[in-house]
Amino acid sequence: MNKWYRYGLTGLCFTAILLVSAAHADNDISSERYRVQPGDTLWEITERYRGEAREWPIVRDANRVREPRHIQPGDVLDLPPLPDLTAEVRHREGTAWLVKDSGERISLREDMALVPGDTVETTSHAFVSLRLPHGEDVVLPSSSRAVLKRQDRRSTRLYLERGELEARVPVQRDHREVLSIDTPTGIVGVRGTHFRVTYADDGTRVSTLEGEVALSQGERTTSVSAGQGARSSSTSPAQITDLLPAPVLKEDDSPFDQPLQVDLSAVSGAETYRVQLARDPDFQTIFREQRGDSRSITFEAVPQGFYYARGSAVDAQGFEGLYDRQLVLHRPVNASLETTEGGYVFHWTDIPSLEYRLQLSEDETFNDPFMSRSFSGSQGVTLRNLPTEDFFWRLQVSGIGNDAVDSTVVASGRQGAARQP
Repeated sequence: MNKWYRYGLTGLCFTAILLVSAAHADNDISSERYRVQPGDTLWEITERYRGEAREWPIVRDANRVREPRHIQPGDVLDLPPLPDLTAEVRHREGTAWLVKDSGERISLREDMALVPGDTVETTSHAFVSLRLPHGEDVVLPSSSRAVLKRQDRRSTRLYLERGELEARVPVQRDHREVLSIDTPTGIVGVRGTHFRVTYADDGTRVSTLEGEVALSQGERTTSVSAGQGARSSSTSPAQITDLLPAPVLKEDDSPFDQPLQVDLSAVSGAETYRVQLARDPDFQTIFREQRGDSRSITFEAVPQGFYYARGSAVDAQGFEGLYDRQLVLHRPVNASLETTEGGYVFHWTDIPSLEYRLQLSEDETFNDPFMSRSFSGSQGVTLRNLPTEDFFWRLQVSGIGNDAVDSTVVASGRQGAARQP
């Protein structure tokens, strides 16, 4: 018997023994009761039945527990009903549709809630990111269609009718599967990982980037580990293959007022290449992508700014491999230093969702800067009473919260005696 199935069966039996409908006790059919077992804590019980240990005050208040650390075996706790579970649209780029169970089509909007039976459909050059109730992040790229089949306090089930999805699933402490992806030729069960699923006429492809997934076909289950892909069809069992390594990305050296160009290193076994642009390092906000057999990928009409780019190679079987990621600068930030009687005034172009770090140093290596400050949501700063009038300066940029990762120097200069002939 598959070990993941045993986990689910054990949990089911455990729940059936210990949970008692509150309707049996007081005719309140909207709540459940739990009998405390030896070794239980209020935090573990809350996490088990609500999904978040930090919600323990809700259970404490519902039961008027005075000392949460001293609950006793045999105590019966009311488990307040969970709020209705929904999926949330976190990002939409391009034209996408919400198709209701009744067949009604609604233009998809950010912050829109989805319920079981709803379908998300993306057109060409469109991207949608969803946040599911158990912390899963799912991205549907262009020309994809997925149905939200079922949700409960334990798991979510999606049906991928066509196209592709990419998902990140937080690791679950109790080893349960919180996300299942159904396709016409297989079921992907996930406990905690980063993976892609693609369905087309020739079958289902699963690529595991982190962790491990289980691809099930009837009675047969195949484990697909990180760095591997599996392909299944209605006529053949799953076949495992190694994913291609990531190509190395480098930004084109041409002026940034030209179309944004990303160059990739060659990957042995690659048939085509794919590059995506996003506004965040986890690629939940993808807004452009290009595929082709060229290793130089060009994006037209990209606004000025900083973006994350990732590139991957696709093999002859259609498996997309691992990816390399880097922060790319499209048209540099304009930065300058103005000397006034009141001090030194630094100016720069402010771009939302970016963090700037201004560093001042007495030597050009910046091994020991005497000032290093971060800024966001500003267009500059005025500095006074510096310890020296002779210094080097540089301005770095990165995504907010990642000032030590993927940072790029966008401007630099020298001030004071260093500027004298």
